[in-house]
Amino acid sequence: MKRAKGLSKRRHTKPPSHKVVISVIQQKGGVGKTTLSVHLAHMIADLRPKWNVIVADADPQQSARQWVERGISHGHTAVSAVAIAGDGEGKALRKELQELEADVVVIDLPPAIESISLRAALYADIMLVPVGASPLDIEAAQAAVNVCQEAMDLDPRKQMILVPSRVRQGTASARELRPVLESWGQVSEATLSLRVAYSDAAVSGEGIQSYAPRSDAYREISLLTREILTIIENREE
Repeated sequence: MKRAKGLSKRRHTKPPSHKVVISVIQQKGGVGKTTLSVHLAHMIADLRPKWNVIVADADPQQSARQWVERGISHGHTAVSAVAIAGDGEGKALRKELQELEADVVVIDLPPAIESISLRAALYADIMLVPVGASPLDIEAAQAAVNVCQEAMDLDPRKQMILVPSRVRQGTASARELRPVLESWGQVSEATLSLRVAYSDAAVSGEGIQSYAPRSDAYREISLLTREILTIIENREE
């Protein structure tokens, strides 16, 4: 797999000088928001063991929080999780994020609730938009992209990264996805394929780095995480 230019390496372990908020935004369900959020948090903690990483679960179903807490109960995880935005709209989101003692916060957002997505974009440093390859996924992603672009208009320092997600490799839709996303903005070098290992890891509460460290799923999440770490650490320079 090709290494991205300037890709972050494990030797940089100094925590960021300010709390980094990563919001995973998509207003359609079934595109892998929770999978991306939890595996990303675990991989950041694995590659940066001195960093305190928290998954902030804003989805009423609380799947991400339950996943992480299951891992904690089995001794599988170095991340923690909290429930946020209990009002369903995120009116206190800014205060909740300020009170979290963390170097990196990964927010797993619910689908279809535009108000909380906009707030999460406003308070984020990096916005990840997972997008599936189906026409419905691509059409629905435009709303999430609009939310992120509105936040970037207010603060150009923010970055939006579109992440091809749950992609069936070798299909026509997979080949057509990336050019469409590139017309909207920055696209991750990593493509997250539709892999059983991602969801199976949730059963034991693990991240892919411990559940399947030699798998293609590991390589995909590792590449995406290193892309994001490069962004974070370049901001520190």
